[in-house]
Amino acid sequence: MRTTLQCNYYGTLEATRLLLPLIKDGGRLVNVSSGLGTLTKYPTAIRNSFLSAKTPGRITGLMESFEKAVQQGKHNEEGWPSEAYAVSKAGVTGMTIAIADEEKRKGSKTLINACCPGYVNTDMTKGKGMKTVDQGATTPVLLALGDIQDQSGLFWQSERPVDW
Repeated sequence: MRTTLQCNYYGTLEATRLLLPLIKDGGRLVNVSSGLGTLTKYPTAIRNSFLSAKTPGRITGLMESFEKAVQQGKHNEEGWPSEAYAVSKAGVTGMTIAIADEEKRKGSKTLINACCPGYVNTDMTKGKGMKTVDQGATTPVLLALGDIQDQSGLFWQSERPVDW
């Protein structure tokens, strides 16, 4: 659990914070998340906590709550999914949206989005993914280079914004 959160959530947060000042205004930042991190599997209280967390610090607080619940053996009781990967990716999406909102409030024109490449046939999926690597790259490349109508702070899947 800790390794997964460190890599997926905290690593992405740190990379985002380090890279963002280097991106020219009007540039783009794309974080790869996962549809497994969508909030539909969470009880209302946790889902609402994610949706109302408007700062990266509040999202980090949710990651810390999950970690504490796992350490105490209470994550199921509290309504957290058993998969640290899914929680870490919910964190990536929430943090990306929160940072996009912060940047908009500062007047930045940088487009910041999270996306799910889909279930891609890679070593990570042990060759069981349904999409080729090229198909999985379609949404991230669209967000990095394509005409996305200046949309920022969204979660994308299959080349379109979807409910997180």
